[in-house]
Amino acid sequence: MMKVRKLQLVGGSSYMVSLPKDWISKYNLKQGDEVILNEYDDTIIIRPQMGEKEEIKVSVREVPSYNKKFLKRFLGAIYSLGVDKIEIENEEVGKHITEISEICHNFIGMEVLDATNERIVLHCFTIPDFDVLTIIRRMFQILSGIISEIESFLILEKKESDFENKIKRYEEDFDRLYLLSVRLVNRGMKKITVSEWDELRFLLGSRIVSKFFEEIADLLFILTRYLIVTDADSKKEITSPMLKLEELFKMGFDSFTSGSIKTVQEFLERVEKVSHEIQSSIDSGKTTILKELMLQICRMLESIGEIAFNKSVREMFRT
Repeated sequence: MMKVRKLQLVGGSSYMVSLPKDWISKYNLKQGDEVILNEYDDTIIIRPQMGEKEEIKVSVREVPSYNKKFLKRFLGAIYSLGVDKIEIENEEVGKHITEISEICHNFIGMEVLDATNERIVLHCFTIPDFDVLTIIRRMFQILSGIISEIESFLILEKKESDFENKIKRYEEDFDRLYLLSVRLVNRGMKKITVSEWDELRFLLGSRIVSKFFEEIADLLFILTRYLIVTDADSKKEITSPMLKLEELFKMGFDSFTSGSIKTVQEFLERVEKVSHEIQSSIDSGKTTILKELMLQICRMLESIGEIAFNKSVREMFRT
């Protein structure tokens, strides 16, 4: 509802405007409390100065299934929403305390705080030192680590068991970070005001990039499993494109964080060139599942480049 207020001159140099009483009551404000003014173009947004927000709690009375795979997905979805405390309360939950406790290790900051035969309380602790970009940077480092392990396996012919164990650890770490990135974006979205469109765009762009990273990680994990049963000639054939893929990863992350249109354009041109080389190899009859997977990764990197390019253009006009 639009409400009109008249400006009043106070003290000969300042202007004052009154605020609606129902709005003051809604946020339980009183004389002396502070409000925040956000200026955006020709608009000023006024919002209450809130302290630390109350915990976001959810209560689960009925769990559809106690299958461990389902529980992991179910708790992961709640965690991703940015919830602080999860209370599960029913007659069956006590029988599954061990499984739920083990599942918590998949989520950074989630711990079992209380457990009885009929009630389990999970707390997702806030990690103030983390932001979305920090998490995306770490996800990128893990992806680079996976590619380095693949290269070592191809060139140095490391033991398959060692290779598999390292990739599995990378996979576990990456999954935990991906869910944390989604959680941080969802919590950040709750704090966005109308005047903070740039922050909103950044959060949405980061969310999309982290999703592309997750899909790239899945493709790399599939690639490593095929790699273990691949013959020596096929391994030799993908060594060179794998080295180029590692270079693309480094360029891709730099292009997303730099804000430079020139850097992004160079990255997009490089992705196009590597994609064309892999596609030409496939078209010439030297197709393998490994090359198809690498081509899909290139296409996702190209999508990340498009997001980075749009971000760079926005920053150019804002400057």
